[in-house]
Amino acid sequence: MNVFLGACGEGCETLLHGEFEAYPPKGTRYALSLTQTELHIQRLVPKPDMDHRTVMRLIDVVGCHTMRSPTITNQSAFFRVYAYPLKKRKVVVGSGRARQRVAKTFQVDSAECYEDNLQMAEKWAAAIKCLVLGIAISSETEISRSLLPRPRRLLLLLNPFGGKGNGLQWCQSHILPMITEADVSFNLVQTERQNHARELVQSISLAEWDGIVAISGDGLLYEVVNGLMERPDWEEAIKMPLGILPCGSGNAVAASINFSAGFEQVLGQELLTNCTLLLCHGAVSPLDLVSVTTSSGSRTFSFLSVAWGFISDVDIESEKYRHMGSARFTLGTLIRLASMTTYRGRLSYLPALDCAAHRPILRSITMATNGSLPFQHVPLHRTVSDMALCEERHNFCFREAELPEEPAPSPSSPPSSSAFHRSSFSFEGLSEELLADSEDPPEADPAVAAPAVSPSVRQMHGPPDDFLTPLDQPVPKSWVTVEDDFVLVLAIYQTHLGADLFTSPFACFDDGLIHLAYVKAGISRASLIRLFLAMEKGTHYQQECPHLTHIPVRAFRIEPLTRKGILTIDGERVEYGPIQGQVHPGLANLLTGIGRVKVTAF
Repeated sequence: MNVFLGACGEGCETLLHGEFEAYPPKGTRYALSLTQTELHIQRLVPKPDMDHRTVMRLIDVVGCHTMRSPTITNQSAFFRVYAYPLKKRKVVVGSGRARQRVAKTFQVDSAECYEDNLQMAEKWAAAIKCLVLGIAISSETEISRSLLPRPRRLLLLLNPFGGKGNGLQWCQSHILPMITEADVSFNLVQTERQNHARELVQSISLAEWDGIVAISGDGLLYEVVNGLMERPDWEEAIKMPLGILPCGSGNAVAASINFSAGFEQVLGQELLTNCTLLLCHGAVSPLDLVSVTTSSGSRTFSFLSVAWGFISDVDIESEKYRHMGSARFTLGTLIRLASMTTYRGRLSYLPALDCAAHRPILRSITMATNGSLPFQHVPLHRTVSDMALCEERHNFCFREAELPEEPAPSPSSPPSSSAFHRSSFSFEGLSEELLADSEDPPEADPAVAAPAVSPSVRQMHGPPDDFLTPLDQPVPKSWVTVEDDFVLVLAIYQTHLGADLFTSPFACFDDGLIHLAYVKAGISRASLIRLFLAMEKGTHYQQECPHLTHIPVRAFRIEPLTRKGILTIDGERVEYGPIQGQVHPGLANLLTGIGRVKVTAF
């Protein structure tokens, strides 16, 4: 039988069907039907006035836990579904619908003994988690916990100074509760200085982790990517799934992930909630990297962009306004417009003649968050982990505000979100007794005590740049060269340059392309403003501005002929002078939450 894991219509097969009582018990019973994409909840008792059902989309679900009653005489088992659906009404006109946390608990009581009820609860929980994680099942599948992989282990790297400095607060209020509901084990490390993350990832044991997630802006992910490429085992290291949860200023990659999932362009906490939701789903997509060589001969790997001129000027000159968050770019743009500069230069590129320059743009839906999740607040240490407590956490009973008496997690159940708050700890305070009692005690995290790596001893590895010649030699004859006065030159490989800059609507994570865009001198300030305003919606290419050019390329070279200027790679300033790069398709892996559609035979 073939199962299609994608968007389903009315004809989707029912995988599971059952009748359960709501919890806390108020005499209400529901009929539940699970399809490939939705959980349908129909009230049976008391009988509703009309045939109205609640539909919970599985794209909004992060996890499902099984539990038992705190009362020993109660032979019922329970399963609880955690979801973050959209609210029905808009909170503010034009702001889109907000997300809200929903935790629905159902009591399984059809059997006389607890073990049989628990088996049924685990079957439902396993089916829901399989669908959330993209594991193919059908109505003929023998559903059990054995279908599920072990809980993922993520290394979370948090820059507490990114953006407005809200990363630590948002990590506590949004990220950790959600990933705990998704049964994700983690080690959270706060970076303390520039290139700290770059040094940490060079020393970690890859086998310990299923992914590395940067909780910050794009700068922290830049450190992670290049730290992995500096490892002797770079070919294996760079395949480590990488994620980003936006707590910075630009948040371009996070916005691109958000767009690829079909979600509406959002900012701030709304974007963070969307990206955390997608992270919980765990799907991985190939990610192109661009090898960039500067005039000194140094080589680095880029996942976002290389910029020269107006954009890089605004990016670097607005650093002094970092406390404003993403608003720093708006202010920086206005200041730079008042003294708009042109730059003489030579731009060369290898055109990608075998591709369509403009890809169709997907329709999107509105997604947001209420910004206030009902979780207990506790301080976070410099290093926090839940890894040694995966077995111990089931001993805690659930106590959440919406339920007067909550079932306790069953011995086979994964941990709850409130149990996480009781089990957070720093490595410094971890007792030997706790480690000894752990069924699978972790090794000491080498990232915590990793020695600093001096920039002078760094060695960048990576695949050869077959399209490039040395910077002191002419480009190949197959290249195109333009020498002119430029307002800006941008080589970008993601859809977004910032959370609100939909710069390259036709880009894909693994299209094997560099989208080269440049604006020549002669454009008026008014026209440039109109371009950037249109860029918020991705409609700037529809304006047919004669000064704006877009070309899909495989490689490029920028040779500034103006003495002073700013060049950036992924928003990081680099030495000024000739610079060139070429794309390496699918070199890395990105946690996007939305995998490719697959047909699996049973």
